[in-house]
Amino acid sequence: MRKFFAILSAIVLALVITGLTLYFQGKNLSDLFGGEEQSQLPPELPINEENVELDDLPNLSYSEHLKNGNKLLEQGMYSSAVSQYVKASNLEPQRVEPYLGLLQSHFELRNYNKALANAEKVLELKPGDLDTQFNLILIKVKLSQFEEAKQLLDQFPESTSTNPEALYYKGILNALFSNHDQAKSNLNQALNGASGDLTEKINHVLDSYQDFEVNQAAEELFLDQLLARSFNENQEYEMAIELLKEGLKSRPELRDGWILLGFAYLNLEQYQFALTALDKAYSLDSTWPTTQYFLGVVHKELGNTNDAITYFSSALSNNFEPEVVIQNYLAELYFDSMDYEKAAIAYEEVLKINQQDVEAFVRPVWIQIEYLEDPEKALNIAQSALTLFPESAMSYNLMGWSYIALEDYKNAEINLKKALKIDPELAAAHQNLGLLYQEIGDTDQALEYYQKAYQFDVGGSIGNLAATRYNQLLQDTLTPSSNEN
Repeated sequence: MRKFFAILSAIVLALVITGLTLYFQGKNLSDLFGGEEQSQLPPELPINEENVELDDLPNLSYSEHLKNGNKLLEQGMYSSAVSQYVKASNLEPQRVEPYLGLLQSHFELRNYNKALANAEKVLELKPGDLDTQFNLILIKVKLSQFEEAKQLLDQFPESTSTNPEALYYKGILNALFSNHDQAKSNLNQALNGASGDLTEKINHVLDSYQDFEVNQAAEELFLDQLLARSFNENQEYEMAIELLKEGLKSRPELRDGWILLGFAYLNLEQYQFALTALDKAYSLDSTWPTTQYFLGVVHKELGNTNDAITYFSSALSNNFEPEVVIQNYLAELYFDSMDYEKAAIAYEEVLKINQQDVEAFVRPVWIQIEYLEDPEKALNIAQSALTLFPESAMSYNLMGWSYIALEDYKNAEINLKKALKIDPELAAAHQNLGLLYQEIGDTDQALEYYQKAYQFDVGGSIGNLAATRYNQLLQDTLTPSSNEN
């Protein structure tokens, strides 16, 4: 979710600010846009040892718990990392390392109060640690304790005065408190030593100032909304919310302010607040596709499938771009509500737009085979994939899968073998070969290919399906037929 919104935000927020510019110039905005469950595996298919719960391992030492925690943190398994760091800290409560790990893990989990408690513990054990002092400032920002964050940053050691990240936060906090000249000075200083993502973030904010200066007749509130947009682009959602709430108190008629506010809450996964803000935007203009799109997203997250479909469909009718995003959402929603005909239609629209990724063809083929029982249509889709991606193992896998559904086992085998020649570790092709050989009664080869599929996708949906079929086939093989005496 977070990554998706980070990618899409630049597109959507650009539309919002286009509307803002026209609003403050006095123009009419309406003129702009007309696995199946994993079964108990037999000894031949043991569960991957890496999947064993670490909490089940007895008598681990401090160092082992710490090492496990660091590994889990690196893998993004933050809740499991917390468990290991807590065990390490219980064994040696005066060691600082577990609390550093807990600080990072809780920060990633958005457990900011717990991150704060661990930052304070680190500073108790290691006074003056600059990294932790700076992390404390970031935590204060996430807790919307902006005045405290600014005070701490102003007290930061002089030796860090040229640190570009510290200067960036000084800049955006000054922007939040309307110290605009100082904010621009901080941000321009930060550019001198910044690189990569930080440079992009700094430029987002500086661009807001430049956009405001270009529109010299615009009122101050326009600057606040431009800055809120840049805060959203930089994933500083708490700061965007603070700025927008103040502005909307005095000017509640600003539709795009409510959209930006809803967007910020949506990214924080505070869906009811997002819904309230976006409903307000919708009440001000029920035809704006950006509002309709975000209302679709919120209702999807809240489990309101019918409402989500309604808003996504309206956004599509009002020419929301990129269209493929809407079609993907509609396809998923129709599929989840078991309306497979409409899901198939939506996926066909996705394939018309997205011809850059062979994986986009997998689910449409699956729906035609497993749910609509139309293997001819599945084969047509697979042939389109092969035309676009003639060197892809997945294209041949989809062809083979479709031929199995058509009971054309000779062509199925030819295509699946081609898939494995291109990619010998493609679990889906091994699984489909297992299915093929099971269909024609070659049990030994079926078991062999199911086992390979499992080995190449342990814990994945294909691996689990292969394991289920392997186990059932093995059981059927070992169980005497009811016709036998």
